[in-house]
Amino acid sequence: MILKYGIILLLYFVQFSCADYQLNIADGYNIHERPLEEGGGPLQVNASINVRNILDIDEKAQLVSLETTLRFYWKDHRIKPKQEYLESEDSYGKYTTLNPSMANNIWMPDIFIDQAKALRIPTYFVKPANIRVYNDSRIRYSSRINFDVACNMDFQLYPIDEQDCVIKFESYGLQNKQMHMTWLKDGLTVNPDIHLAQFTFRTMLLDEYTTDYYDLQYPGLELKLHLKRLIAYHVVQTYIPSTVFVILAWLSMFIPPESVPGRVGMGMTTMLTLTAMFSSVRNNVPKVSYISVLDLWMLMCIIFVFSCLVEFIVITALIRNGKKKTGLKVERVCQ
Repeated sequence: MILKYGIILLLYFVQFSCADYQLNIADGYNIHERPLEEGGGPLQVNASINVRNILDIDEKAQLVSLETTLRFYWKDHRIKPKQEYLESEDSYGKYTTLNPSMANNIWMPDIFIDQAKALRIPTYFVKPANIRVYNDSRIRYSSRINFDVACNMDFQLYPIDEQDCVIKFESYGLQNKQMHMTWLKDGLTVNPDIHLAQFTFRTMLLDEYTTDYYDLQYPGLELKLHLKRLIAYHVVQTYIPSTVFVILAWLSMFIPPESVPGRVGMGMTTMLTLTAMFSSVRNNVPKVSYISVLDLWMLMCIIFVFSCLVEFIVITALIRNGKKKTGLKVERVCQ
């Protein structure tokens, strides 16, 4: 047992020392102590996001799957890079790049994705992440992450509906007085090659917010994904076929009342087809308690076809009761 713990401690110190050779770390550094801002106040954490792909929109489960690259920036004046390792440079200045495993050895913001159902890191050999330490002690942690997040959808206007999915990135344990989060200016980039089969989309960064459903207030950021449904699919698959069947039911009125099999056959066929179409359409959306626009359309179609069947029954009953003239008059009025 002692040998086991000794090996674990040895591996830890070897890992830390291998990553530490690029940095000057203050004595007594503690990963459990958050960095302090110059002049006091909460620690400023900036963020940016790159939406690489929208993998799936599951309407029945009300989930959205995204492929993103998240980047967080903060300053830790206890850590400085050694000058000889400042080999790269960007708009923030010169920096050194560390292996993502170094994240276990330095203070990291405790940020999580609210209402996320699953998170996946597309790792091949090395985790797709890195840490940059800049010359001014700024630290950037960047990571590729795919996640499924809940999106509360409203289907009352389906299939001409628009949905807003708000994705929240929150601090789990640090309060507003300890940490402050903001999006960077131009902190959102979106892959222009994203194309969705049934939606057009628009993304935007919302102002930072604080949670209001806990006893304490925690800082957070929001990414809004606005989805607008393309109606062409439903026009071709639902509206045009249902219109054709309603017209067929109306044309059946021009068949003489004496042709009972023809009138009944056309009426029942259109009724059953519309009912099956209605059930198929409903399978694509959650079982909600309210009526959608498409439900109203399909119900009106079914009611019209049913009215055609009722009209034929009334006319047949009048003819059989010796009121053929009245029946034919009703037939002409309905036509």
